[in-house]
Amino acid sequence: MLVLLFLAIRLPLLFLGIPATSSELLHMLVGERMAGGFAMYSDIYDTTAPLSAFVYWTIDVIAGRSYLSYRIVATLLLLFQAIMFNVTLNRHQVYAGKGYIPALLYLLMGSLTFEFDMLTPLLIGNTFLILSLPYIITISREGFENNRLFVGGFMVGLAALSYLPLAQFLLVAAFGVVLFASNTFRSFLLMLCGFAFPYAVLFTYYLYTNTASQFVEMHLLQSWQFGINPLVPPAHLALALALPAAILLLSLISTTSLPQRLVFQGKFQQLMTVWLVVSVLVLVTRHELSVGSFVVILPPIAYFGEFLFTSRIKKWILNLLFFILLGGVLLIRYRQPLGIASFVKIDDSQLLLPEGGASGEVKGSSVLVLGDDLSYYEHNKLATPYLNWQLSQRHFGRLNEYQAVYDLYQNFRQETPEYIVDQVGLMPQLKHKLPSVFEGYAPTKTAAVYKKAR
Repeated sequence: MLVLLFLAIRLPLLFLGIPATSSELLHMLVGERMAGGFAMYSDIYDTTAPLSAFVYWTIDVIAGRSYLSYRIVATLLLLFQAIMFNVTLNRHQVYAGKGYIPALLYLLMGSLTFEFDMLTPLLIGNTFLILSLPYIITISREGFENNRLFVGGFMVGLAALSYLPLAQFLLVAAFGVVLFASNTFRSFLLMLCGFAFPYAVLFTYYLYTNTASQFVEMHLLQSWQFGINPLVPPAHLALALALPAAILLLSLISTTSLPQRLVFQGKFQQLMTVWLVVSVLVLVTRHELSVGSFVVILPPIAYFGEFLFTSRIKKWILNLLFFILLGGVLLIRYRQPLGIASFVKIDDSQLLLPEGGASGEVKGSSVLVLGDDLSYYEHNKLATPYLNWQLSQRHFGRLNEYQAVYDLYQNFRQETPEYIVDQVGLMPQLKHKLPSVFEGYAPTKTAAVYKKAR
């Protein structure tokens, strides 16, 4: 019934057709280009983490460019996370009894808006965080087989390889070691070695292929951003998150009146409190903030929500609270099909691609966009490595330096786009600096679009 309720909430909108989003198109471009034989960071300038890029490559190999495929995978991942998290809680007797309330809350909150249908690096990384949890608490509780802590750290390392700021969850794992481990220092080193292992393997590969500097620049350094850019207006973001925030607040209040419990259960509660704090830190380090960013807080809400819905409050009040939550999720998720978007105002237009696309007459061609607008790639393929315009400044922002101009020449010699969309007005300077490459491009009827002469 739990799975059926989740699918009943999620699938109709999935097949009704969710508008295309910029981030999904970006992920498709990464996967498509990798499937074309190009390497991440050396042939694709973007901050997408290596493991997430591998997932996008796999989907492109199997299904090509398909929004539906990406969203089905995201749905399956969220369902897997909820089930694994609930199984972990039940198996390790985190509560006085066993139940499915955490999974129900996880899936319900994870269906709040279409943003949770998007296969983001954060969603991929969150899967590995949940997989790391049973290893950490099992070792901590049993006090033997400490080599399993290596696996727990390894899972956190895979989460960071999916989305680097998730490396902050090392604090959660370290806190677990401090709470439970008999040999704290040895256990922490073991966990740290597990975390570092996938990075050591990957860095060795990049050293072997002479792309370690690009890996450091585009993944290890660029992923940390502290200037938050809200993609949804703060007031609208608060409206969308009002229900989850209310449930979390009431759940935290419910924990203050809990009866006497096992020592392990109390320590696990402390661990999940730290999880909640670290989740907020992850949100602070994100460059762009929207409703979908809060997927990392779903586990704490699901865990603490159990205390609210099993509390001594009258059953009819709890049932009413659940149906209010269910109704609120349905209203927010289906506000467009139900025609109530004017009443439930959540402006997520910055996430979406323009309807009909911005490519106009340019379709089915190889394109390079000098600027941040990815919509030109919706019906075209990316040519040259310059996907992320900020990272492309390593060349286009240094046209007065010989090395940058030479690198531009090398990249364009290997790939020549049929069209260049010059949104920043660089073509005159590029024609002057590299006439052998750019003189062949002539303006078209569409403003700022140049076509290569045949």
